[in-house]
Amino acid sequence: MSKPALLVHPPLGLFELQLGAYEVAHWPLEGTCALADIRAAITVGGIGLSNAMIDALPNLSCIICFGVGVDGIDLDYASKRNIAVTHGRDINHEDVADCALGLLIATVRGFGAGERALREDRWTPPLAIPPQRRLRGMKLGIVGMGAIGQAIAARAHAFGMEIRWTGPRAKPNVAFAYEPDLLKLADWATVLAIAARGDQAGLINAAVINAVGPQGFIVNIARGSLIDEDALIAALKSGNLAGAGLDVFAQEPTPAARWADAPNCTLTPHLGGATREALYAGSQNVLENLRRFYAGEALLTPLQ
Repeated sequence: MSKPALLVHPPLGLFELQLGAYEVAHWPLEGTCALADIRAAITVGGIGLSNAMIDALPNLSCIICFGVGVDGIDLDYASKRNIAVTHGRDINHEDVADCALGLLIATVRGFGAGERALREDRWTPPLAIPPQRRLRGMKLGIVGMGAIGQAIAARAHAFGMEIRWTGPRAKPNVAFAYEPDLLKLADWATVLAIAARGDQAGLINAAVINAVGPQGFIVNIARGSLIDEDALIAALKSGNLAGAGLDVFAQEPTPAARWADAPNCTLTPHLGGATREALYAGSQNVLENLRRFYAGEALLTPLQ
């Protein structure tokens, strides 16, 4: 084989046009590539490679993630196999934070309901929809204070929101108040924004949702698996939660019928980090990590 074999999972469409220096293979492998030929793989963090796939690739030595997430990979297992993992850190966190604030504002201020009233010719003065809430002075609880969480906090602070956060441990470089107890943070917050790692399925369970309460809102731009989605929908329908802004879902694409009668939602199709600039930077990050791996050089963005 004249070109190095490369597994791309899932297929990445037009991006693969930039992989002309490699023999690209998709799972399950067919054609000219054998399992033993694969030394590197490109994936998307939320999908990743299963342990069974890793086991089937005896010479796999590097997994390169397109984007910051790595939750589709068993990192302990990859480490035991001496497989390096890279990701696209500090590439799209500002874009994801923009999306979070957009969802927050649209949900709290009722932009979706207002647009529907206008488009359906239901705009009856003096107010097309009931009065909304003011952001300034609201309490924002952030779950996860990594790069995305900190970018959300900076934006929300500019809007005059009071901010506290939770995570596995306090961070001395974060100026906002740390609350180690998630339930206490949810009970305190008017808006709970989820920016945590994606490997904590069910973190936002019914108890947390109910703690946010009938006057509160939840925004999620992290991973859909972090929230008990059934409990969230039930709380919206019962009025135990005022509203939700979601860019990520338990199943993607999420079934449209699932949200047809869920009130007070602003929903976007996992577009938070998908700006043109971030996708370009992410593609260059992947290509450079790939080049360095085959050249025997230090990887550009190894997982730390």
